Amino acid sequence: MDRRHFLQTTGSTAMSFSLGLNSWSRHGLFAASDGIDGVSNSEDPANGRKRPIRGVTVGDPSPLTESGGDTWVSAWADDNNLYSPSDDTSGFHQAAHSNIAFNKITGSNPLHLSGATVNPMLDYGKGGEKGPDKCTWKSSGCTCLDGVLYWVVARHMYGEDSGDEYRRQPAHDASIIKSSDYGQTWTRSAQDNYNHPMFPGSRFATPYFIEYGRSAGADNSDQYIYAVSNDGFWECGNDMILGRVLQSKMPSLNGADWEYFRGGDGMKSSAWAPHSNDAKPIVEGTRKWGMTGGVYVPAHGRYLMIGWYYPAGGGKIKDACTRTTWDFFEAPRPWGPWTKIGTHDSSPQGYYSPEICPKFQSAKKVYIFTAGNWNNRDVYRLTVVPLELVV
Repeated sequence: MDRRHFLQTTGSTAMSFSLGLNSWSRHGLFAASDGIDGVSNSEDPANGRKRPIRGVTVGDPSPLTESGGDTWVSAWADDNNLYSPSDDTSGFHQAAHSNIAFNKITGSNPLHLSGATVNPMLDYGKGGEKGPDKCTWKSSGCTCLDGVLYWVVARHMYGEDSGDEYRRQPAHDASIIKSSDYGQTWTRSAQDNYNHPMFPGSRFATPYFIEYGRSAGADNSDQYIYAVSNDGFWECGNDMILGRVLQSKMPSLNGADWEYFRGGDGMKSSAWAPHSNDAKPIVEGTRKWGMTGGVYVPAHGRYLMIGWYYPAGGGKIKDACTRTTWDFFEAPRPWGPWTKIGTHDSSPQGYYSPEICPKFQSAKKVYIFTAGNWNNRDVYRLTVVPLELVV
């Protein structure tokens, strides 16, 4: 991915997908029950009933015109604001020109948010700057625990340089960094992460944290942090595995503290292995799993995750960036079983890296952060997409 910008959405009609269901009509975006300001209208039923989410309705994209970049993912911090990384980015108001940046996002209406770049992260390189390994720094998951922000960084090689048959962008050597001042300063350093990555290799190179918002407790999430990773590609990976770490050990930033789901009942310690190479994929699909994460929806006691990919192959194949496919999955547990509940194609905008926001959720609706075709300045920016849930 080099720097990219967005194409204006042309009055696309909301689309509905379900398995054997009729489409449902769209509701007003800001009904009183929609959980605006991050307040859900339902209690968490995780210890009682769990209603499967049977389909989704994809709404119209709403771009934040003052932003630029991709790979946006929101962490809901204890100050009630959202914080998001961005990659190949100008941040907000042209505050950055860097491989990665860190941003604060404010507002009570998810379709009318504002942002500011907190840190342009120049230690991780100016935009497109490569290291001696011919790779650049890119980022994936971000979360907040006990007032501390955690963010994943890794080495990526652009698809035109990688030698991959499909011109995919491979990733390797991920690490987690942390900030106790809302992103102004970070540890570990870029040099430490380069020399001594927490997760060497490609098997756990793109972790995204499973977000619980204000509802931690389901499936031992009050004890553990969960994260999912594909097999080491920005786009078009082949499967996803699940890792976890005790919350008490998260601040140590030690990859050896993590363990990985190898099958069985994830509530039992026997289901977890100490090495990522021993993990069993929780979902699989050849070249259909760009790096992505999951979110818990407390109103239903279920998990949502969006798989995404370029049907033409890697993003650097000619014209591949003009079309993406999003596959929607839901599950009762982080380890599954994951069930596909819908598919959505985006063209010519090619919106990619869709991540569900943990804030602004309700029983009827959640919101997606995404960005689009980097060859168009109108869509290569943070864009919010409403997603209605069919139950």
